[in-house]
Amino acid sequence: MASSNSDKIQQLVAAQLQGESLSQAFYKDQDVYRAEISNIFLQHWLFAGHESQIPTSGDYFTVEFDTESVIILRTAAGEIKAHVNVCRHRGSRICLEKSGSQKSLTCPYHAWSYNLDGELISARNMPDDFAKSENGLHKINVALLGGLIFICLSENPPSLTSLREDLKQPFELFGMFNMKLAEQKSYRIPANWKLAVENYQECYHCGPSHPEFAQIHAMAKSPKVFQTTKANFTQAHQANPKCIELNHYFDLAEKGQEGYQYDRNPLLRGALSGSLGGKPVAPLLGSLDEYDGGASELMIGPLSYFLIYDDHMLGYRFLPVSVDECICDVYWFVNESAVEGKDYQLDQLTWLWDVTTQADKTIIMNNQKGVNSRFYKPGRLSEMESFQQSFLNWYLQSLTK
Repeated sequence: MASSNSDKIQQLVAAQLQGESLSQAFYKDQDVYRAEISNIFLQHWLFAGHESQIPTSGDYFTVEFDTESVIILRTAAGEIKAHVNVCRHRGSRICLEKSGSQKSLTCPYHAWSYNLDGELISARNMPDDFAKSENGLHKINVALLGGLIFICLSENPPSLTSLREDLKQPFELFGMFNMKLAEQKSYRIPANWKLAVENYQECYHCGPSHPEFAQIHAMAKSPKVFQTTKANFTQAHQANPKCIELNHYFDLAEKGQEGYQYDRNPLLRGALSGSLGGKPVAPLLGSLDEYDGGASELMIGPLSYFLIYDDHMLGYRFLPVSVDECICDVYWFVNESAVEGKDYQLDQLTWLWDVTTQADKTIIMNNQKGVNSRFYKPGRLSEMESFQQSFLNWYLQSLTK
């Protein structure tokens, strides 16, 4: 059966035409979906959250996708660790709330108890030959990038060495080590996860679908206008260390290294931040002392995206629930010293990307309805969907590894 499924996927990949959207089976087939979980979600680094979410020992939150649930917590020693949220007795979930604080982790089923390092410390009425030391929680790889927490469920995760070296300067400039989470919102979307990711990766739809976004971001303009605007912006900011360009994403990633991409793009004239009217909404990040009228696009791994304005940072994460449902989590970060109500207003900070994501949710949902039609056939991609095409090339390669 496994061989038959593999052959089917190989045939689907071979039949896919370059420059077109994916065929229907990629969005609906359960065997394709299972291959995606195995080859993509269980192999790459996934953005989990921020260390400011778990400031003290025992604080935790969970990350869930497909059938998996992971506990991210701060230990008694102050370390950040991750454990599979599955009791080693009979498999019950241990942490039932999305976040909280516990001195230890106790299964609600039979009361097996684990310390914050995941070691089993109590199991009632077990045989004399039962070894608690062999029944700790399954550990998950954790990496900190600035204050951002990433997890990888693979036993051999991709290296982050190149990423850390290349992004050291922008991380320091934006004060990635000195941010805090101001707000997080989840948008549950009844659609295949790829439709959500593909939508985020192209701005062909931005002009007609996101008037709020299009009034601020130059990338919503035609390719010719955007390239001219970007060339002028880059020329004017040659000495600006924020304006480096790093392209190691998707199929351009070095062997054994996690993919990443960083680029600085211009906002439209007069806009300084991602907000109503492009006005500043929070104190400047890190060591910045002025606005430059740009925003940095940062991608870490294939599924975690960040947009860095000079006064706040946005994080986007896409995770599948099932073959036809996904969750888009959006995070807003500000300088750790900023005080809500004094230095920033939450409704002003979140306005642009909340209204944009709400609109995208409807767009993606309707896209899935159309893809479900017996009359759906792949369509030709625009030149404004070139980044989406790079993702699709990498995606198809990943399915057949």
